[in-house]
Amino acid sequence: MHRHSTDGGSSVDPAERATVRAQLEQFAGPDAVTEAEDGTLRADFSGRTHIAVAPDGTVDTGMPLHSFAGSPERLVFDHDSGELRAELGGESVYVFRRP
Repeated sequence: MHRHSTDGGSSVDPAERATVRAQLEQFAGPDAVTEAEDGTLRADFSGRTHIAVAPDGTVDTGMPLHSFAGSPERLVFDHDSGELRAELGGESVYVFRRP
């Protein structure tokens, strides 16, 4: 399910492959998003910075000085602010800021 949240972001079920890919391409640029043999979608930014979303919805990020690995209930892409939030139980558990 894809819905707009009240703050202007787009809320996405991390297991919805087509929607996650479209949102990652908008967030990182279409040339930055690849799909691995196992179906993991990965958006690469400069250096070691990345966002990876596995087919089961597990998220892994890499960012200098911090990272996240887990299974959020939803991803909220706020393209205007350059943020991706991983949420669990209505609470942000991780915020990735586009470099």
